[in-house]
Amino acid sequence: MTDAPMELDLVVGSLISTRPEEDLLSFEEQREVAAQIQDLLRERGVGVDLLAQPGVEVWEGGIETLGALYQLSRLAARLEREAEIELVLEDGPNIYEDDLDRFVTDIWDELMPSRFAHLINLQGTGSHYLPVDFERPIWLPAEVEGEEEEAYFGSAVALQRELAELEPMLLAAGVSVNSQAFKCLEAMRAGADQSLHYGLPLIVW
Repeated sequence: MTDAPMELDLVVGSLISTRPEEDLLSFEEQREVAAQIQDLLRERGVGVDLLAQPGVEVWEGGIETLGALYQLSRLAARLEREAEIELVLEDGPNIYEDDLDRFVTDIWDELMPSRFAHLINLQGTGSHYLPVDFERPIWLPAEVEGEEEEAYFGSAVALQRELAELEPMLLAAGVSVNSQAFKCLEAMRAGADQSLHYGLPLIVW
């Protein structure tokens, strides 16, 4: 990771950021939330221990811009359909809110399947990749700053698999290894690797 500021921070660690001996009240509040998430995930067939290793953080990384993630998603969505990517390369890591790529939004809206679903459905902060394998990404209700939103949960196993498949496709298509999109892939792959090595979630802030 460079010293340049990152728009998206990547952390491999516990969802419970505080140990009980550090701040018991904060620990109990965070543990209750993590337990609720764990129960909701199990209702959807995903068994994962989110209560172990409270206060542990083992790795940090980052993605330079949200646009880099979006460009990587655009490339993945188009390459799997064998569509042209010249416009995506010309646009670079820019997001045009009034003209989002239909190849991506159709996957977000579940109108089109994708073998890169765990990557493409990541749309920003408040997201998590869990160190277990499951087929489809999951959205759970969450309250953020008093407003109801959805928290994203993908599989670090599936993400690792998707990125391993996508990387040679990017190289064959002429995507530069120095581009923000390719560096985004490398950062997410490193995070997925560490998530699986330590058995802890990869959290996107």
